[in-house]
Amino acid sequence: MISIDAVGRWITQLTGRTLDQHAADPIPAAADLPQAAINLRHARTQLLLTVDRLRTALINEDDLSGTIAAVTGPLDGIEQLGREYRYARNWAEALIGDADRAAYAKENAGKPLRRRYVNPGDTILVILPHTNSCRQRQLAGRRTRVRVGRADAELDLMVGPGQLRLAHADAGIYHDPAHGFYVLEPAADEPAASGD
Repeated sequence: MISIDAVGRWITQLTGRTLDQHAADPIPAAADLPQAAINLRHARTQLLLTVDRLRTALINEDDLSGTIAAVTGPLDGIEQLGREYRYARNWAEALIGDADRAAYAKENAGKPLRRRYVNPGDTILVILPHTNSCRQRQLAGRRTRVRVGRADAELDLMVGPGQLRLAHADAGIYHDPAHGFYVLEPAADEPAASGD
């Protein structure tokens, strides 16, 4: 069984920061890393499943008892998925190698954060991350209410005229493959939490 967050561990090893800590950094390359990790996880999973199907067809001798398409079909799929994997990995590596991200990380310690899990339909208060999309719309760093949807989030109408929908990553909503959607909040100081 593959690890559910091998990509997160890989990014943490290379950068010294967790995906959650990157998400909270005010640098677009860092804030975009959680979405890059989701894309890379998805590409890896699809490639693994397709390779597994081909392996199973060969073990079961489907290539000998059926048509040649039992082998050539999955091979074509593997080639396409290999390209998608390469693009996803290249994007993640470009964000990891970004000079501004590395300089910020060197000068600033990663913030201690905690996850608060949310469900579609919840209306929550978030600080919009510094993703490229939020910066282009001049929304990065704003504190606002959003309504969590299954595929995106709807911003509070007080932010601007008309209805605005953002991708989860641009609304500060992240997806844990095992536990679902969550937002990030500063972790409570240990002495403050204990009442000292």
